[in-house]
Amino acid sequence: MDRRIILKGWTVLFLFAVLVTGCKEDEELPDDFAEFSFESYVVMDKLPEGLINSTDDKAQECVDMIEQALDMSAFQSNLIVPDNAVRASLKASGDTWHWTWNYMGDTWTFYWTYKEDSSKEYWTMEIQFGDGPRYDYITAWEKKDGSGGQVVYSFNWVQLYDQEYIDYKDLHWTYIWSLDASGNYHVEWTYESDNQEIDYYMKSSVLINADGSGTLEYYLNDVLFYHMEWDAVGNGSWIYYLGSYTETGSWAAG
Repeated sequence: MDRRIILKGWTVLFLFAVLVTGCKEDEELPDDFAEFSFESYVVMDKLPEGLINSTDDKAQECVDMIEQALDMSAFQSNLIVPDNAVRASLKASGDTWHWTWNYMGDTWTFYWTYKEDSSKEYWTMEIQFGDGPRYDYITAWEKKDGSGGQVVYSFNWVQLYDQEYIDYKDLHWTYIWSLDASGNYHVEWTYESDNQEIDYYMKSSVLINADGSGTLEYYLNDVLFYHMEWDAVGNGSWIYYLGSYTETGSWAAG
């Protein structure tokens, strides 16, 4: 597998640990700064108990993949203003904040902005190492009514560690969710590719209907790899694709 895909390992976990350090969720926020309202458990609670409680390996794999497609918790935590944040401007909207973190003699600076319009709220965050350039980290938006949003996580900052692989700037994780008028959740997680020959390395597309039934499709390198579906009780079926070879099966609700 391409070395860049392995970024889900040490570099990502390290930065998450850095960003969570010193954050206070109960810190009083300025009037012009808001947090995400999206909570993944609200979507997970729509799944039928029969699917969640099934002992079938494929049913449990299905639940795990849905959880992963919703796993924006680390990014949302990073958007919380830490207790040592310093306001860098005095504008009432679109304000820029920054805070610095010192580690073994090195200084990291994290910048973020918040703004809103009549229907949406927007967040951006950048990372700077020492006196070097700023690199993209997070771009996000959410509808004010909570019915949809997006978080884009950029690997651009990895150039701080690895100047050799400068094409990290086009590598992203993207999370998208929406709730339609019928109460159906649409969720998508994409590991976007920086390779001109393919659009994404991995992708999960999930539909959870208001009655709990739904579908999940998982792609590798633009090609459908898994299709899973389940009913409102939790009974389900799956199809595995590998080139011209397919394998099918089903599970019973637990």
